[in-house]
Amino acid sequence: MAKKIVFLLIGQKGSGKSFIGNLLEKKFNIKFVRVEDWAKKIKQERAIDNESYLHEVFQSIENGIVNEIQNNNRICFESTGLTKQFDKMLSNLKQKFKVITIKVNADPNTCLHRVRSRDQLIHINISDDQVMNINKKVIERDLKTDFEIENNTISESQLLADLDKIINSHQ
Repeated sequence: MAKKIVFLLIGQKGSGKSFIGNLLEKKFNIKFVRVEDWAKKIKQERAIDNESYLHEVFQSIENGIVNEIQNNNRICFESTGLTKQFDKMLSNLKQKFKVITIKVNADPNTCLHRVRSRDQLIHINISDDQVMNINKKVIERDLKTDFEIENNTISESQLLADLDKIINSHQ
């Protein structure tokens, strides 16, 4: 039996990971799991870089992904990919599933504009300074991924074509 596939979108806040995840669900029938909802339930007034918070969040994400994939052959979720807890979760998921990592790149100013204009009810609210700081760290980390998507001014049709190539390379 073929391994179940997890598509993991990694990139800056505001790079378009949620948008791409929603496209994967709508156009390719790959369930997009909003893991940020789980993090919002855990936060409880702790700083977003609090170690115990991050440990709880990534353990919750790993457990949630394992549960979600029981009913789906392919799922997708997103992360900035910054912490050692992320690294541990990714390693654990790779032992159980085929994980395809996709870096989503965008200009930092474009990302900040997108964060400011997005629906704050479905995202963890953070300040402009926090967005810029997190995004700077994401760029500096330069996590190596299986694929990259430049998401500055790309059209939806070109984005879909790029996603189609990625998905078809792992059937």
